[in-house]
Amino acid sequence: MTRGKKRFWIAVLVLVVVGSAAVKISRRLPSKSVLVLEVGGAIEEQRPSGDHPIGAPSVTLLHDLTDAMDTAREDSRITGLVVKISPLDAGWAKVQEIRAHLLAFHKSGKPNICYLGEDLPGNREYYLATACDQIWLVPTGALGVRGLLAQSLFVRGTLDKLKIHPDFYHIAEYKTAANFFTEKQYTAAHREMADSLLRSALEHYATGVAQARQLDRSQCEALLGKGPYLAAEALAHKLIDRLAYWDEVRKLFEDKNGEWKPVELKRYLKEVKNEGRETLAVVHATGAIETGDSGWSPLEGFRMGADSVSADLRRVREDDDIKAVILRVDSPGGSAVASELIRREVDLTRKKKPVVVSMSDVAGSGGYWISMSGSKILADPSTLTGSIGVVFGKFNLAGLYNLLGLSTDHLASSESATLLWEQQNFTPAQREVVLKFMQDIYARFTQGVAEGRKMSVEAVDKIGKGRVWTGMQAKDLGLVDEVGDFSRAVAAAKELAKIEAKTRVKLVRYPEEFPWWKRWLSEDESQADVFGRVRTELRRLVRARSLVQARMPFDLTIR
Repeated sequence: MTRGKKRFWIAVLVLVVVGSAAVKISRRLPSKSVLVLEVGGAIEEQRPSGDHPIGAPSVTLLHDLTDAMDTAREDSRITGLVVKISPLDAGWAKVQEIRAHLLAFHKSGKPNICYLGEDLPGNREYYLATACDQIWLVPTGALGVRGLLAQSLFVRGTLDKLKIHPDFYHIAEYKTAANFFTEKQYTAAHREMADSLLRSALEHYATGVAQARQLDRSQCEALLGKGPYLAAEALAHKLIDRLAYWDEVRKLFEDKNGEWKPVELKRYLKEVKNEGRETLAVVHATGAIETGDSGWSPLEGFRMGADSVSADLRRVREDDDIKAVILRVDSPGGSAVASELIRREVDLTRKKKPVVVSMSDVAGSGGYWISMSGSKILADPSTLTGSIGVVFGKFNLAGLYNLLGLSTDHLASSESATLLWEQQNFTPAQREVVLKFMQDIYARFTQGVAEGRKMSVEAVDKIGKGRVWTGMQAKDLGLVDEVGDFSRAVAAAKELAKIEAKTRVKLVRYPEEFPWWKRWLSEDESQADVFGRVRTELRRLVRARSLVQARMPFDLTIR
């Protein structure tokens, strides 16, 4: 479709939308409405943007959910809340944030029900559900609570079959990102770290459920470890409150209000007004950290481009109407150079106005690097953070080439020319060069943490070594200032900016979101461009793997 045709159809669509708005303008949110939130799938900090926004999946934004609940708590038109929970694709920290806002809604005195209508809702889904006054489960369903499982994937066995040798190095023993490629199971340090994170998650899970369901703490942990339970068993153990169908949820509010008037998240958000006397900026820093621009790709999801985030920080730094900045981090790290470029902008911004770092699910390695110069750092109890270390390496594909009957020949002007060549391991001399660069990065990392956290380099090294900590552990170690969610980060930013606690503030979020039609108009849909994007994406992925990385030590799933 040509740009001219696109503009024509956009104009037609705008007229249709305007006409529809004129017809519906009188259809305001009625009184005695019930807010119905469907919580499931991916919960993200920001919407996908960049190279593939049109093909990006639909996601639910964390701040949309929390804003809606907070507004509904004080909204006289909302008489109750129903939360329909489906399988979650979100980390424990995001679940904790949503849960905290559900608990806050409870204080309004308005009835709130969690409806579990999916097959075998698991640990995270149940943990979230316990923040509601009532948990209703379909009679034919079952409650899938069970002990927590920590799992990590290793591909060394696959690489061995393909005759690919991973030649990787790391600083220090807990920096186990390369274990994904180099090992077949946990090393001692890897196992110790994973066990620590698992135990921390279990503590928050069992304690939270015990308090919400008014159960003895040890009894609760035992119950959670013995599931799954049939619906009747879950009811008998007081893990749920009622066996019911969806029509019975509706009837409850019909009896209360005289009519069932549900309002869904998307519609209700149109009623949420982001107004205030003072303005705070929220700069989102989401995904693996790379040089260049931010974006989203179907292969890797979100990526945090140093150029894009740095530009956002400069923009808010130079805007005198913005009194403070919240850097919202959800990243496992990535390029050390890109991380430092962002950190530098954080530091420059902090010298002009407060910068409060608010950590989401993950703020590890490079994610912590960009955070360490903030005025104040906050993390959720289960945020994965720290991971102060470095990893670097390459794959030797000579065995795979031989297996496939491929051959290469080469000429090199020096030994250094083959440093990143995929047909050999690092030579002893090259290994010395690699380790020198890695040690320099680690020294800069620990020095930066020491300066930002007002600690000695020796103290940082002791809690560094690539180790991942939970937000609660990081608070005890001095890596973060407070354990608190985004709401607390807003309060901290107001305090540092000397804005009275009761003063309403307007939150301006970066990167700015553009309407879908504007993204559509900017799309070039030629076949050549599509293939060009694919080539660019593949080249970017290959290049990213050959850089010195400040990346989380492993991908750990706790479920």
